[in-house]
Amino acid sequence: MAPTQEPAPQEPAQSGPGEESRRTRRNRTSPDRVQRSFYLSRDLVDRARAAVWATMERPGEAYNVSQLAGRGLEAEVRRLETTYNDGRPFPPVNHVPSGPSPEGVERIRAGVTSPRRPRSS
Repeated sequence: MAPTQEPAPQEPAQSGPGEESRRTRRNRTSPDRVQRSFYLSRDLVDRARAAVWATMERPGEAYNVSQLAGRGLEAEVRRLETTYNDGRPFPPVNHVPSGPSPEGVERIRAGVTSPRRPRSS
């Protein structure tokens, strides 16, 4: 996962004598949201984008891929909590393992890779 950085403060605002106000850059989203990056198959991402595009104007459907991903992640976390923790949230953790899963390691060892798409200009 990519580390997150605190927003850098902007230059002090032009102010009158005796004023010490500073302007700071604000996040694009609310404070209870965080940006994370995950490795997903190209096919899954392409299908997700197409599904959002095809259904975004229908009532109640995801308007962007982030919203769709959040809904899917929420459903899977609920399933895990229900299956393995009596429906309660798991205790918080500071980190989870990074890098390939055991299945990913086996794919790497076997030399199985996904074909690359040509870059569009």
